[in-house]
Amino acid sequence: MSRREGTIAALPTVNAGGDQSAMSAWRKVPSAAVSARALQDWFTTPLGAAVLAAERRLLMRQLDECFGYHLLQLSVDDSLTLFDGSRVQRCFRAGPVFRADGQPFIQCDYQSLPFDCDSLDVVIVHHSLEFCVSPHAVLRELHRVLVPHGRLLLMGFNPWSLLGARLRLAADFGRSVAWQRHSLTVPRLRDWLALLGFGCERVEYGFSQLPLHRTARQPAADEGPLWRDYWPLGGIYLLSARKEVAAGIPLKPRWTKGRPRLVALPVAKPTGRAAG
Repeated sequence: MSRREGTIAALPTVNAGGDQSAMSAWRKVPSAAVSARALQDWFTTPLGAAVLAAERRLLMRQLDECFGYHLLQLSVDDSLTLFDGSRVQRCFRAGPVFRADGQPFIQCDYQSLPFDCDSLDVVIVHHSLEFCVSPHAVLRELHRVLVPHGRLLLMGFNPWSLLGARLRLAADFGRSVAWQRHSLTVPRLRDWLALLGFGCERVEYGFSQLPLHRTARQPAADEGPLWRDYWPLGGIYLLSARKEVAAGIPLKPRWTKGRPRLVALPVAKPTGRAAG
């Protein structure tokens, strides 16, 4: 096994002190189909619609900087199209639940994407890591399919926010299966991505308002000062990462056969004048 493969294989043991107790809870995540239906209903509520609008705003700003030939979207709600206005030539969605809505869609498992290695330029992950069985396995698969220096855009709910606290309470009281999910913080994602060979470029936050339906009905609720996009208490985050490629080892110049040829250097000729 190579050094790189050994590092990736050891990825599930990251943060073993704090994550081992959470692994048993992670196995209780509902199926993708159940989570998708529940999130689909939540995004139609006033609060869910306001959160989705803030997510679209963050994504559109990041997509303006993305170029290439192929863009893949993985979303827990497969009915959403989040790459409108993208400059990438071919954009399509994929997920475990097939949708026949006339738009390009590929039915597949997140942990076994039907794409060649180094074939995708941009991948949008919209809450899919939080609702899959093994988030680190999905990240390994995304690293495989992305081209060198390809962009990865990870969207998630910020556990260290008022919105995250509300969703955690909803999960504790069992109000909806939509919130039986993994609680993925930005520092944890940074650690996983660094081990896999991603370089984190920046993190932006959105939806800093109170997570209430009545306040979410206000128009343009998420618009405000630019510092809010980097305030770590926003309800959602968008982590932008790039697949790094190890620099090649420079090779020593190969000598030609035989002894190296000496090149004569010009030397000043002595004059015939005697020293006086």
